Amino acid sequence: MNVPEWISHILSTFDGRSAPHSETEIAKALEQARSLRGDLQEDEWKVYLAEYSVFFLVRDHRRSGSAWGTYFGPMIEFTREDGSSAANPDILQLDAESVTHWEMRSNEAHNPIMRARYADAAWDLAKAIPNAESNYKMAAIASDSYMLAVEQRLFSFPPFAVQWLVRALELAKRIKDEARTNAAIEAMFAFYKSNFSPKLVGVWIALFDQLYSHPKLVSVDRFNSMISDLETMLCRLSTNDERNEFNPFNAQSVGERLAQHYKRLGDAASVARVVKTFGAAFEKQAEGASAMLATGWLQPIAERYEQEGMKSDAETLRNKLELLYREATGELKTYSIPVQFTQGDVDALFQNLFLEDNLSHTLQNIAAYFTPKVEEAQRLIESKRSVAPLMSMIPVEIIDSRGRPAAHIGSSEDDPEGHLHFQLNHLMTFSDPILYLAMERFRAHFAPSVDDLIELIYECPIFLDSRKALLKQGLLAFLERDFLKAIHILVPQIEEALRNLLVMVGIPPVKNVARHPGITDVKSMNNVLEEERIREVLPENVWRYLTLLYIDRRGVNLRNDLAHGLIPIDGFNAYSANRVVHSLLVLTPIRDKRRGNPFNAPK
Repeated sequence: MNVPEWISHILSTFDGRSAPHSETEIAKALEQARSLRGDLQEDEWKVYLAEYSVFFLVRDHRRSGSAWGTYFGPMIEFTREDGSSAANPDILQLDAESVTHWEMRSNEAHNPIMRARYADAAWDLAKAIPNAESNYKMAAIASDSYMLAVEQRLFSFPPFAVQWLVRALELAKRIKDEARTNAAIEAMFAFYKSNFSPKLVGVWIALFDQLYSHPKLVSVDRFNSMISDLETMLCRLSTNDERNEFNPFNAQSVGERLAQHYKRLGDAASVARVVKTFGAAFEKQAEGASAMLATGWLQPIAERYEQEGMKSDAETLRNKLELLYREATGELKTYSIPVQFTQGDVDALFQNLFLEDNLSHTLQNIAAYFTPKVEEAQRLIESKRSVAPLMSMIPVEIIDSRGRPAAHIGSSEDDPEGHLHFQLNHLMTFSDPILYLAMERFRAHFAPSVDDLIELIYECPIFLDSRKALLKQGLLAFLERDFLKAIHILVPQIEEALRNLLVMVGIPPVKNVARHPGITDVKSMNNVLEEERIREVLPENVWRYLTLLYIDRRGVNLRNDLAHGLIPIDGFNAYSANRVVHSLLVLTPIRDKRRGNPFNAPK
């Protein structure tokens, strides 16, 4: 390829630069010059693509490599309006001649950053470009150039130097060049030592990880020296004195590596000492902080104590956390957005739900309408991703009435199940006032008796005659607005009915008791709703609704909170009781599978 003068001028400018800079700066300079030139001839465009692309590549952090299966990947990946994927740079616009051009430029350029990128791209992308071949000499040139770029301090940001050195070692090992491998280890250790300070933990600790993972390439004395360095740094970062080096987070980063080292040696006492050291730093940091912030710092430390068998330390910290949780509830703020429903809106809805003089169909309509829909929740999640992408990436911590963390929901990418249940729970909460009005209208319109409700419920075979008296008592309490009694009676009966569903589909309702051979126990509601075969029988809307209402910390978790005595007296209210009775109605369409579809509910 013949390099046009305007491209050559930009490359020459960077080739002679001794100040720190990045590969991306070269690509941006080429892109800016290109924008001023209008349409390019085919040969000129091909050179531009080769030069721009090579400097606009990015190291891909995915374990499987980039979208091309290579070390380097495109800086930008996106989806077009027609659903097809696209990338910048686009490897489909590059060919074997581009690789040959990079090889030539790696020998012509003087700037180590440029030489390294040309050679590394030629070595790496050749395996993904048709008819191109990887030349091992390119790996050698790239490895040498990366080390030289660090030595000449051409990096604009210290982590770039770490990345270059790690890549230099990887390339040297790949071509089994012992001399270059040793040179890369020496360069890594030198940079590690020159940056070893409390303020640069994020830099040198990455090199420590690399050196530690190659024990055969590091001398025993140097290896022991690095462990000693960590001990020294842990002490400095955990000590709050006039040096102002105190940093619990960096102390934990250092301490976790020491803990893993001593764990490999079987030295449990040193593991406990190290964990306690950075744990104490967090406890010190928590003093004087808000209760909410303190719990966020100390909760993970209590868990680490437990993981390492430090029972006494964990219990002491748990007791401290209990006090902080109570304080934290007072620090919470309520944010609300008013939503108004007109009487006309409600009347129009109820006109569709309520069938004159048909109690059974009306209750079936109420059951179907107020069951949160998975499809609707997914639409809302997708809408949030496009309208508020940052909010979708922020994890959510759910706390209970006492301030204790009850559940954690990750980003929408990492925890799609969590976001789905979180959104379904919002739909339930949003519809609770309307369900309340529907139940009130139902009472006034039909003036139902307990026997009316029992007749409908007992069309479903999972409710046994032996439980009818209890169900009557629970439903009577509901109709008389004794919600405390209704919830306490009805929730266990729903659990028993779900066990009967197990039997109906051929699954044992009991399980073995751990460490007690020959002893069995009945399965809990958790066991039933987590059973895959039950999830195949019930519609997804139904099993997810029951899961959220009764056993999932990301939802109401009513069954579990009731069983453990965690519901305050004001929690036994009309809203909770309405949901319990509603869940009974949701189950009533179940029929014996031998007579056809086991679940036949109105849509």
